This record gives sequence, C-alpha cells and structure tokens, in this order.
Amino acid sequence: MEAIKILFFVVGTFFGMNQSNIISEKTTVTVNPEEKTIVILQENLVTFIKTQSDSLNIKNELSKIVHPNHSWSSELKNFPVKEKEFYMSDDHKSLHLKLSLTYSTLKDLKVFGIHMNNDGKFSMTNFPKSHTKSKDGILEDPYWNFEANQPFTFTEEPLTDLPKAFEKLKTNLLPFWLTLK
Repeated sequence: MEAIKILFFVVGTFFGMNQSNIISEKTTVTVNPEEKTIVILQENLVTFIKTQSDSLNIKNELSKIVHPNHSWSSELKNFPVKEKEFYMSDDHKSLHLKLSLTYSTLKDLKVFGIHMNNDGKFSMTNFPKSHTKSKDGILEDPYWNFEANQPFTFTEEPLTDLPKAFEKLKTNLLPFWLTLK
C-alpha cells in the first residue's frame, strides 16, 4: 500500500502546506464512485496556540488558504475540479471548510490512501487515533472496506483523546477568519 500523503483533517495539506497547523475536530468524507467525486467537510477548524508568534503564523496560514487563487497541493494535480468553501457554522461559533473534488481514475484516490483491494472493494488503512467511523464500511483490521458500486461516507475525529495540556491550547479559528473577510 502507498504512503498516505494527505490527511483528511489537516487543512493545509490540501493546499501544499507540509507544516499546516490548522485541523478540523471532525471531518466527514463522502466518496461517490459513480460521479467520481469526493466531498470533504471539515468541521470546527482549530489550532494550538502557545505564543503570540503562533497566533501570527496561524493568521498568515489562514489568509493564504482562504484566498480564492491560492494554489492546491501538487498531489491533487490530476483532479480536474477542485472547490473550497469556508463558512461559519449555523450557531455562529465555529469555522467549517467544504472541499469538493472530482477525480478521473481510481489511481487518483491513492493520494488519500484509498485503493481497490483484491475483493473489488474500496479499502483504506484504519488509524485508531483518527477515530474513524462509518455506517457504510466494514472494519477488518487494519483496513476499512467499502462497496465499490455505491457512495460511502466515513468520519474522523482525531482530537477525541486530546491530552489536557493541549486542550488548553486549542483555539477556534472563527475569530481569525472573521478578521480576514
């Protein structure tokens, strides 16, 4: 299996930033094999801030990726359609990001660590610390497997077991985004 180069919950990786500090508390990924689309909903974007310098770095990173003309990761070059939409949650308390991608071939999905297994099903490695869940897939450690002829959805919540020391540093990105609008 190929190395996974893009993590669904690390925002900057979609935009070619290898050291991104913006992550989502919950990410929902829907792959539709018939339409060849992937929709990635990243909910409650956060970061961890210890110093004033961290705060400035985050504001700089966010200002780059919200820019409409900011380039996408070269890992996504084979995806003919790439769209991003930053928006405020319905309760106006958090920032979300919706990424919509169209792929051309099954090989394009390898960048996400998704491939076709020997049984003809979509398959991806399960990382327990990501707290991946799905009603559409079957977990057969160490892989999640999904039917290849129908859409499937899974969620990841990587901050579920966050140590208290990091919990204190967790910072909501909505105020940063509002200053950039």
